[in-house]
Amino acid sequence: MDENQSKKSKSTALLVIGILSAIIFSSVLVYSELENKKGKETQEMYHSEIKSIEKYLHDGNCTEAASEYNRAKETRNVIVERGLYYSLDSHAKQAHAIEIAECFAKNKEFDNAVAIVESEPSEDPDSLLRASLIYQGAGELEKAQLAKSKAEKF
Repeated sequence: MDENQSKKSKSTALLVIGILSAIIFSSVLVYSELENKKGKETQEMYHSEIKSIEKYLHDGNCTEAASEYNRAKETRNVIVERGLYYSLDSHAKQAHAIEIAECFAKNKEFDNAVAIVESEPSEDPDSLLRASLIYQGAGELEKAQLAKSKAEKF
């Protein structure tokens, strides 16, 4: 009789362990799927923000483009926190940082233009040459020369 009770206890314990394992496994799958969905939604939001920047630039609305740029930068940071990779340099290119700076420079808003250029330093020769022109327009000749020199090294 003790042997039957022992067998029943063991099989009950195994059944409970099996059920708990299935519950844990299912929970991990559901959590993983939810995280993937959130990641995709965040990436879609990021790309939508990039499209908005392009529209604002096309319309000549530098201020809104810069605001959307900052929102896109925050979204990019969320994407990185989730374990996906977006370098700051590729973000600046994709989010049109230099174009936003040029938009401000065209409107003689050099403080804003320089702020954008300096918030996303680039090692890209084209961006460096364009930044040099912005610095020159702002009257920051040393920075203009430095950016131009860096560009010419490439």
